[in-house]
Amino acid sequence: MLTGALLGLATAMAWGTSDFLSRKSSTKIGSILTAVLIQPVGLLIMTLVVVITAQDNLAPALAAPPILALNFVAGALALTGILFLYRGYAAGVMSIVAPIASAFPIVTVTLSVLLLGTILTPIRSVSIIAAILGMVLAGVRLSSLRSGKSGNVLTSRKIVEGADDGLGTLICAGILLFSLGIIAPVIGSLLAVVIVKLSETIIGIGIILSGRVKLARPDRSTLGWIAIIGATDASGFVAYNYAVTSGSANLPIIVTLAGLNGVVTVILARVFYKERLEKIQLVGVVIIFVAGAALLYF
Repeated sequence: MLTGALLGLATAMAWGTSDFLSRKSSTKIGSILTAVLIQPVGLLIMTLVVVITAQDNLAPALAAPPILALNFVAGALALTGILFLYRGYAAGVMSIVAPIASAFPIVTVTLSVLLLGTILTPIRSVSIIAAILGMVLAGVRLSSLRSGKSGNVLTSRKIVEGADDGLGTLICAGILLFSLGIIAPVIGSLLAVVIVKLSETIIGIGIILSGRVKLARPDRSTLGWIAIIGATDASGFVAYNYAVTSGSANLPIIVTLAGLNGVVTVILARVFYKERLEKIQLVGVVIIFVAGAALLYF
């Protein structure tokens, strides 16, 4: 139980940190191009790790074509989810996008219970629901809603755009993490990440070649941040896959703890950018800590 839970928290730390650091490059070359460029970095790093460690090999993947195909689909879901999230932040209202997107464990937990027959004790069920509620509250910034008004009236278009993109992120991330819970035990924790990153890289190249993304030449500093973000993002996938293959905690608990990545981003923004946490966010953080403690000890 403890190993899987700790790896779930490590996943949240890695992804929350990568989301936080993405501001550095997004302000210079754009969020979409950032999301695309970090994928080959993760692919290169993970390929080297697999080759050096020789821990995973292609035999299990080639012996299970449906799982291999699902692995590539997972990569497509991963990149699509990031693009939904970044587009929502750019075009919609962040305080609408963030709470909806952060509730993605709802999808993973539901699929796990319905399709895998996962059984949760009453206290764990309540704890998971409370943790997800806390994630939603931690992502709400009422001041952003107020400042998003146009002529003192918040445009319904921005609300709809934000809600749509948040929902897109929620669905993609929820299905992605459920899929990895099936893929990693068969293909291997490391190789599954390589295939995810390969899929994301291929799609990213397609996006660039389509001409729909405004290209900006990154300077050395930006390239450095992209390398760090790519490595951190990939490490999150590794931690998550090891968590689901550890057998020490079930998928709903792991994904709920991994879903704390948004809270990690909020806390880092508070520490480094001095962004003030609003009361509703503090309530969310408290709920998360209490729910997390319940998941770890009961």
